[in-house]
Amino acid sequence: NPSFYCEPFAKDQNGVPVAPCGAVANSMFNDSFTLTHHRSSGPVMVPLIRTGLTWYTDKNVKYRNPKTDNLTLAEVFEGTTKPLYWQKPVYELDPADPTNNGFINDDLIVWMREAAFPNFKKLYGILNRKEKTPFAKGLPAGNYSIDINYNFPVLPFRGRKEVVLTTLTWFGGQNHFLPVAYLVTSSLILLMAVTLTVVWWKFGKDGKNTLVTFQ
Repeated sequence: NPSFYCEPFAKDQNGVPVAPCGAVANSMFNDSFTLTHHRSSGPVMVPLIRTGLTWYTDKNVKYRNPKTDNLTLAEVFEGTTKPLYWQKPVYELDPADPTNNGFINDDLIVWMREAAFPNFKKLYGILNRKEKTPFAKGLPAGNYSIDINYNFPVLPFRGRKEVVLTTLTWFGGQNHFLPVAYLVTSSLILLMAVTLTVVWWKFGKDGKNTLVTFQ
């Protein structure tokens, strides 16, 4: 039975349990993208890796499929229904990779990790830098186009969607908020440390219990 935390998206109007349940799962982003590199010899589709996008603990600990016992995922999820705004059931999210379906689907897990702020980024894919291909060293300079399969409307809640091409480092992806927040916080801590050091040096260095009043 779905958890009460899933209300009002725990069951459909006929009382059938929703899998996966809850408001976050119900609003899962389901647009798809095709990136094309327009070369002099003709257009070439940019290969994207659509798995391996999640944290290890999410994929292997937090999210697990029900035990199949030699059954297919479709049979395991029999007696449940897809979320209201989904176009396909959870066991058909990735028809190209049977091991990437159900509750362990990468797109689902990435979406279920809730963002802390209203403006956020979600990883969609990773460039496949296979050797002996034009993309072995990254995206070459040139002209690109993106074909979007539009399934996720944002006008009803006045939202906005963007496609961001970025690079990842050992420190993560591009994020301007965190560096600014860390810089401001560290500056305040440094200022407080200097202030307390000056106060201690002036009034408490000799161990005297001198009353200090701050105006």
